Amino acid sequence: MSEKIGILAIGHGSRLPYNNQVVTEITNMISEAHPEYIVKTGFMENSKPTVEEALMSFEGTGVTTIAAAPVFLASGIHITMDIPAVLDLDPETNEGEVEFDGQKVKIVYAKPLGSDKLIADIIFNRVQEAL
Repeated sequence: MSEKIGILAIGHGSRLPYNNQVVTEITNMISEAHPEYIVKTGFMENSKPTVEEALMSFEGTGVTTIAAAPVFLASGIHITMDIPAVLDLDPETNEGEVEFDGQKVKIVYAKPLGSDKLIADIIFNRVQEAL
């Protein structure tokens, strides 16, 4: 059986539609650039689909592993506690599993964006645009 990867991009969620749209657009960009992956979006608060709903939407897709990727700049309570609890991750390994159609699907958890040269470049580009 070949591996089929799902990516669950997790945003904070907001009552302001534009904030959610940004996360959804990022997810769409990943999906378009990497069509071999099944990419879904879920939100922690104030928005749909929830992380739980997005996770369950992988059912029937044939994924064998889901990489949950927080679209957050830095670690906070959502990253360290809330999302791992929702995904039922082992606190020592940051991994878990879910069952779809009688098959166990592995869940792995990516780190938040953090400090990265690509982010610094984007901020510098925004400064140049403003100037």
